Formats: sequence, C-alpha cells, structure tokens
Amino acid sequence: MKIVAFLCMAALTLAADPAVQPRENISLSPPPFALGRWSFSNGPEFPGAKAALSADGDGVLCLAYDFTAGGAYVAAYRDLDKPDSIESLSFRLKNQQPHQITVRVFDSGGQVFQKSVAPDQGGWQAFTCDMNRWTGHYGGPNDGVLRQPLTRIGILIENGALNDAGELLINDVGYVRGAADRVVWGGPLETEYTVTEFAEGAGFGVAGGRLAEGRWRIDFAAVGNSRLGHSLSLLGRPKALAITLDSPAKGHVLKVRLGSHFQNFERTVGTLAGGRQTFRVPVPPQGWTYYGGENDGKVQYPLRLSAIILERGQGDADAIEVQLVDIKCTTMVEPENAVHMRAQIEEDRTAGGQRRLRVQCRAQNLLPEDRQGGLSLEVTDWQGARIAASQAVWSVPGGGRPTDYSQTVTIDAALNFAEARFVFEPEDGPSAEATAAFTRPLDDAGDAALKPESPWGMGVYLYRYPDNEAGRRRMDEAAAMAQAAGVKWSREEFGWARTEPQRGRFDFAFYDTVVETATRHGISVYGLLSYWSSWTRPYTHEGIDDFCAWARVLVARYKDRIKHWEVYNEPNIFFWSGPRDLYPVLLKKCYDAIKEVDPEAQVLGISTAGIDRKFIQMCLDAKAPFDILTIHPYRGLLSEHAFMNELASTATLVDNRPVWITEMGWSTQLGNVSERTQAKLLARSYLAAVASGACQNVSWYNFRNDGDDPYYNEHNFGVLHTDLSPKPAYRALGTLCRTLSEGKPSPRTDFGENIHALQMGEALAIWTTGEGAAIELRKRTAQVRVVNLMGEQLPVNESRDRFTITLQPTSPVFITGPVEPTGVVHPVGTGGERRVIRF
Repeated sequence: MKIVAFLCMAALTLAADPAVQPRENISLSPPPFALGRWSFSNGPEFPGAKAALSADGDGVLCLAYDFTAGGAYVAAYRDLDKPDSIESLSFRLKNQQPHQITVRVFDSGGQVFQKSVAPDQGGWQAFTCDMNRWTGHYGGPNDGVLRQPLTRIGILIENGALNDAGELLINDVGYVRGAADRVVWGGPLETEYTVTEFAEGAGFGVAGGRLAEGRWRIDFAAVGNSRLGHSLSLLGRPKALAITLDSPAKGHVLKVRLGSHFQNFERTVGTLAGGRQTFRVPVPPQGWTYYGGENDGKVQYPLRLSAIILERGQGDADAIEVQLVDIKCTTMVEPENAVHMRAQIEEDRTAGGQRRLRVQCRAQNLLPEDRQGGLSLEVTDWQGARIAASQAVWSVPGGGRPTDYSQTVTIDAALNFAEARFVFEPEDGPSAEATAAFTRPLDDAGDAALKPESPWGMGVYLYRYPDNEAGRRRMDEAAAMAQAAGVKWSREEFGWARTEPQRGRFDFAFYDTVVETATRHGISVYGLLSYWSSWTRPYTHEGIDDFCAWARVLVARYKDRIKHWEVYNEPNIFFWSGPRDLYPVLLKKCYDAIKEVDPEAQVLGISTAGIDRKFIQMCLDAKAPFDILTIHPYRGLLSEHAFMNELASTATLVDNRPVWITEMGWSTQLGNVSERTQAKLLARSYLAAVASGACQNVSWYNFRNDGDDPYYNEHNFGVLHTDLSPKPAYRALGTLCRTLSEGKPSPRTDFGENIHALQMGEALAIWTTGEGAAIELRKRTAQVRVVNLMGEQLPVNESRDRFTITLQPTSPVFITGPVEPTGVVHPVGTGGERRVIRF
C-alpha cells in the first residue's frame, strides 16, 4: 500500500541578516479601550459589508463584520508610527467561522501587496507573515517590487460567499524590524529546470508504439502516429519548453499537447531532420490551437504536459527508434516558492501488534543553487498525539533534480490513521513542508443490501473503468470498497454516444455490467443522461427529440433497477455549449419521455455547477418540470450555518421539492487542503447537508482519484488513490455511513452554541465548529460506544449514568447508544499549543 500527498511552500527568502541589523520586535497592539492608530474599512469598492472596530481592556481588537447584505471584505488597518523596514509581521486571531484572512502592506512607493491564509476554526491561532510570496499587488508603479520601508499594514477578513456576521478577534500584532537594503521582494525570476529525463517509471503511457528506457519505437508501416500520454504539471509560470531527442529518422512531425483545466492546447514543434535535435517552443496561447472546456484559449494554471505526438509526415513508412533525452522548462518562479516537496508513506510490514511504515520526502529545487538546512519529521495520530519525531541535515540540489530522504517509523497496528509531516528549514529562509497520511483499510465487507432510503451516496463512477476483463475486475473491487464504506447510492453517467453510436443501433452490454455490479454490492444507481451522440444535431430541437428517443429506450431497459434519472450535467457552464434557454426545453421533453416509459421514475433536473439561483429561476420561469433539484455546491470554505441556510433557501426557491447534492468535494492537490482536512470536510459537508432538512441525498465527487498529477485539482478529489489505496476521507466516509445507517435523520440543537449534531436511530454524530469542548452526556443504556472520524474508539470519562467526551474543532465524533446532554459544556484547548502558521 502506498499513500502519497503533496504540499509546496516557500523554501527561500531574502531576509534581514542579523549580523548586519539586529532584530527588533515592534508592537502594534492598541492601548486598553482605545484604537490608537488603528482604523477600519468596510471594503467600499464592493458594497454591502458592514464593519466596526473596538478594543478591550487588554488591547484585543474586535473587528465586527456583517456580510449578510453582501460585500467582499472588511479590514482593520494600522498606520505605522513612522515608515519602517519589516522582515515579518506576527499576530494572533480568533474567529469561529472559516473565513479567509488577508494581509495587506503598503510600501514607500505607493504600491499595495497582499496574500491570504486560511486559519483553523476555534480558539486562538498564531500567524507569521513574511514579506514575500505576495499573490497580488496594485497601485504605485504596480511592478511587483516591494520597496521598504513600509507605511501601513492591514488585516482583512474575506466574505468568501459565506454571507454571515460575526467577530474577528486580533491580538499581539507586531513586526520584526529588518534591514532596509536587504528586505526586498523583487518578484519572480526566470529559471530553467528539468521536467523529465524519460527514465523508467517516468509515468508515460504509449499508444501506437513502445517506450522503454527512453527509447521510443514506432512502426510507421503499421500506424500513422504514436502518442506518449501523461499529465505532468509544469511548475511555476512556464514560458517555454525544450525537447531534446536523437534519431536517424527524417521527415516525421513532432507535436506537443498541453492541458489546462478541461481545455487542451496543441502545436507542431518541428520535423525530425536526423541526429540530435532540441525543439524549443513557447507555451500557449499564441501559436497554439485549442479545444475543449471553456474553449476560449485562456490558460489556466497549472499547464500540464499531456501528450507528445510523432506523426509520419513526409517520413518513410518503416520502423524507427527515437532516443528521448529530456524536456526542460523555462519558467518564472518566485525564489520563495522554488522548493517543491512531497511526502509518501509505504506500509512495510505488520507483526506483534506493531506496524512499520516507510516515510519518504522528495524535494525539487527549481533554482540553480543548492539549498542546505535541517529536515524534521513528526508523525502524529488522528487526535494529534505525537508518535515519532526526528531531525536530520539535508541538502536540496538545484536545477530541479529530485532528492529523497526516507526512514522507517513504527506505530501501533490498531491505529487506523497516522500523518507524517516533514519540515525543511533552510539556512537562509522560512520553512517548506510536506505531509502524507497512512490510512488502514476497513476490516469487513459491509452490508450488501440495497437501502434506497439512505441519504449516503458517492460518485463511485463504475462507468469509468475499462470495458475489458481487467477493467471489470477493478470495477468490482471499487464497488466492494464502496460497499465496505456503507455507500448506498452512486451517480453513474450513461453516455448517449456510447450507448447509441449510430441512430437506432444500441449497445448496453457495458452498462448492464455497471448496474449489475452496483446492485450486487448494495448500491442503488441514479443514471445521468448525457451528453450528445455524434450523429445528431446538438443544441437543436431536432437534437433534443433524438435525445428523448434515446432516453425512452434507456429507461425502458433499466426501469426494473433504476428509478432515478438526472437530465444532463451542469448545463449552466461549459458542459452545455448551446443556448442556455434551450436546456429547459430538453428538461421538459425528457421529463415527459421518462414518465411515459416509467411513471414511477423520479426525474432529477437542472444539475447546476454551484448553486446557480439565476439558472434555476430561469428553468422555473420556463415551467420545466422535475421531481428533484440537483446541485453541485462546491466551495473553498465550509461554514455549517451558511451552508445549511443556503440549502434551505434553495429548497424554498423550488417550492420545497427534494434537493440532492450529486457532486461536492475538496481536492487534495498541492497547495489545497491536506488529506486530513479533506476527511473532515467530507464528514462535515455530508452531515450538515442532511441536518439542514432540505437535502435528502448527498454524494461526493469522487470515489477514486482521476490521475496521479499532484498539482492538478481534477486528479485529486477522490477518497481513494488511483491504486485504490485509501485516503483518510475513505475512513471518514465509512465511519459516517456505517454508523448512521439506520433511522430517519434528525438534527439536534440541544448541545450548545456552535455544536452540531445529527441523530439517526440510536447513533449520533456530534462536532463543533467553535473551540474544542468537553461535553457531559447522560446515557440511557449501559453500553455506549464513542469513536473518532477514523473509527478509533475514544476513551470517555464515565461516572455512573454520565460520561464526558472531548470534541476537537471541526472533527466529528460518533456515539452509538441513546444519550442526552446534561447541559454541562466546558471549553477546552486543542491538546497542546498549535503551531504557528507561517505564510
């Protein structure tokens, strides 16, 4: 089993040299009950927000915010007593909701720089903001060069579509004074690094040829072209690629394809002329053809090398061999973001109640200079207790050459989870880090009975497995893992082009296998009808009639096994490239076609990316019928209160018809949420959706990662890796679905402020989005079982008919057995001092 996670942070900085300028810590906190030089702003350029700023007797600032009428941010600003050179800014924050925090600084040239951070929820959290890695700048010369000294700093709280009200507490604001001639952030630098040297295991797939040890063999007597496929993200902001190869062949045409979030760019880069050649090509969009996705030719990062194609062209129709040497990328990189790290955990062996894990860290330094420093490792369990720790001296070579560090650690074999966190601290800058998680598979096969009354679904997407013997085995293995996790619904796409490739010629054999496999593993299917077959006229009334004729045949075939059909996917965005007002026509005609064949069938409709109220209203105004509204409420931040209110208002919009979430998720790609956080978000989103009372069924996107590119978000939404090894979110899914498997969902609000709970039968899920809490409960039976999100049994402090559980912020706990709150709730810390978030 192999578990991999990635995270990139800064590894370099241009910091003040203590030998040149002594470090001084300057306080910016206000005097008691006074604001001093602090002021506030309600973000007037984005109207709607309200703000107020006050200070208490300890000098703690309270930034009150109200986004219920809209707005983008509110801010607390502090003018410096005099312009000063700042090496780093520090502060402590406390906020009960998951708002993004932004820091702004104003330099001596009139330019404003900003960057953001996502704090933990509940309790005080310490931050250190370095004067680099800015994500935005404006004003003054607007050239991205920070000119010390600085004149003003600001701390902003972003709305982030939460549209709520609350308070942000700010304390212990100060800065480290640096040397004015050294603390300068000059923006990105141009550098070149090696993308690949085509070694064995480089990850290229081949079609129309063979690839071994960098030798690409193609027989142009048998094929017209050969393609090497990959998803290999290009780091930084790439400017150009250089592909070096060696071959005696002549006349064959070399092409490159780059991916950019659902959109592809393709370009001819040259022709083989015999011998060693280097083909240099600038990155898109100029000079490239593009297709797919938004189809607008706009680059969305990261750019990914997705294919190298060699066509016969004017070359001979015979067998050739091409020695692939390397691909280099010229890119713009901020020095502070030059080191990329990834961590990996492999299970070694288990014996005598102990599990041995091999923990590895790999680093790539995009700049030419080597970096030296210390590498620390800490391994913790789900509750945050330290299992192991170590330190080592480490050197990271320049030029993008990867270097590895590994060691073995031993954990208790009974643990279902362990997280390894590496921190690299170079001699001349802030740290870089990478995390990886070990997750133990579930112990038994689970329940194979169908339970259509269950609200717990998952995008298992069995239809994505190949239609061959190996693919069917893998499909069955995935379905078995979904069964073990307690999944009772899956959204399966029935492709029109695949099932009716020619008018009137149908082929359902593959989908028969999909439906049979799901049913055998206790999973009810709701079918997604999409997209267009090649022989019809898409986005026309004629095409819609053809679509409905196909739907009639499909529904008739599966009416004894599938009773829920969703009409199209995300027609409010680029998946529907025709006139938007034509979708309600499709929905109405398809609704009638489905009901004509199976009056008992439920039609799921509208299926918006996000909760697109304008698109939903357009469909309502067009009187397009549907039984269940489907939505995909992706979001960066999750606030239970805001999310549940949004779902309730959406149900009201559609006259309280059922609302199903058929996609929602968070990706664990580099720079996004960690695998630990993904697990928490899965549980919280599932529980909050059902606790809202407005949502009757919820599914995650998706069950298995779509690929192995750690930088590409679309490859990392899964709760399983591509090899089907589990992420922590799989364990979270299993704990939730299996524990809350019986009874009608019933939200409970009797545990206290910011404490959420969902009851199903005699099982209870309970979690806090505020500070940690110790909650006293009264049990009504002798046996009560308490487990954490990883399914590990938690100790409880029992006294006769009462016991106390401790909740950590945003981490649900599950109780089996009837319990009632006694009303005794005590705030608790997080089990130790939380680490400072440096950004």
